[in-house]
Amino acid sequence: MKDERIGTVHRTQVIDLLNQALAEGHVPEPDYDTRIVAVSTATYASDLLAQVQDLPPSLQWDPRNAAPPAPPDRNAGRAALILGLFAVPMSFCFIGGILGIVAIVLSTRGRGAHGVGPALIGRVLGILSVVLSLGAAAALVFAARS
Repeated sequence: MKDERIGTVHRTQVIDLLNQALAEGHVPEPDYDTRIVAVSTATYASDLLAQVQDLPPSLQWDPRNAAPPAPPDRNAGRAALILGLFAVPMSFCFIGGILGIVAIVLSTRGRGAHGVGPALIGRVLGILSVVLSLGAAAALVFAARS
């Protein structure tokens, strides 16, 4: 098998196996700490396999059966941008704050291209609308007390 690069999903799977091994007493705690550090800095599948090779068969990790990371949702970035565009002008009626929060959440699912893209712009507009909504609420409270 070719030694392939691994991602966060693969590291998480091996950490789960090491947690189970620690709970079952197969790995002493100092050794567990060392293995967790090695897993968190692993780059290739062989790095992860080295951390679980001496564990029982039920705790072995097979990179061929490991789930690949989920691809980013490109439509979520566009949706975040559209919601962000609607949220800013509506932030003074407080609905914009809610739309801004939804835009922020969607923007985290829309990662893909690096740099400035629809997801990032949607997130910035969402944050702006939440801040404006909070400012409008504070102004309303201040005006009601005056």
